[in-house]
Amino acid sequence: MLSEVPSPNDPHVRHMRRMFLAVITGSFLFLIPWIAYLSVSLPTRRTVSNWRYAWVGFDAALVVAIGITALCAWRRLQIFVPWAVATATLLCCDAWFDIVLDWNSNELTGSIVTAVAAELPLAALLLYAARKMFRLTVAVAWRRAGRQGPLPPLSRLSLIALTGHEEPPQAAQPEGEDGRRRGHGEPPRGPDDRRGDHRAP
Repeated sequence: MLSEVPSPNDPHVRHMRRMFLAVITGSFLFLIPWIAYLSVSLPTRRTVSNWRYAWVGFDAALVVAIGITALCAWRRLQIFVPWAVATATLLCCDAWFDIVLDWNSNELTGSIVTAVAAELPLAALLLYAARKMFRLTVAVAWRRAGRQGPLPPLSRLSLIALTGHEEPPQAAQPEGEDGRRRGHGEPPRGPDDRRGDHRAP
């Protein structure tokens, strides 16, 4: 077990996990009624003054994300995986807002073509590459942790399966040099266990 990997039974780790679960679960439960509220309260039409800055800022963030993802891929860095997922997410958001906001405009066809031909395929490629790289990394760690058998699907792989806190299955012990197994043959006799060897003087 690596010394820098904290035990899941550590009190600090357990406290941080409970806090994280509370925050992420509370956010999920909060967003359900919030979405219902927005669906009935938001106007169908609204005029804004920062429309240009909103899209320029979003596209600038997308360009930066794609550039960093490409750099990580060229340098074969592990951080490529989260950057690829983040970039794919931005691409899907870009396609969604382009289509929805242009739904009743003359630019709808161009938005659909751009989404189908460029944004969504690139997002799918990034997610595929991220999954392959992540699974390859997990497979290497799986073998180094002494795990036997095929690697399970990532959706069923425990977070602590590769930390060394779970003992790998023990291999069957080979037979001794005398070839005897438990329950077969005569057990080795000690100096005080010599039955029938005592003769009368």
